[in-house]
Amino acid sequence: MKDYLITEIVQGMLPYLDNAQLMRLREKLTECLSNKVVTDGSMVDNDTGTSNDEFVEMFIAAKKVEGCSERTLKYYQSTIVKALET
Repeated sequence: MKDYLITEIVQGMLPYLDNAQLMRLREKLTECLSNKVVTDGSMVDNDTGTSNDEFVEMFIAAKKVEGCSERTLKYYQSTIVKALET
């Protein structure tokens, strides 16, 4: 899955980068994703084991502590979930 993701990104950058830059991009992506688990729907950081859903929950909890209204919290939650689905 990581190789597929890296290939998709590199192919998307083909019109903008020369061959040397594309090779460097591929190397950097491989390096950055080496400690990540990439699945079809989300990416989990192997260092912490935290998924996107857990990050959303932590964000919403932090906003609740800050005093945001329930309406605002629901808006944040739905907006973030929609963004992660794309």
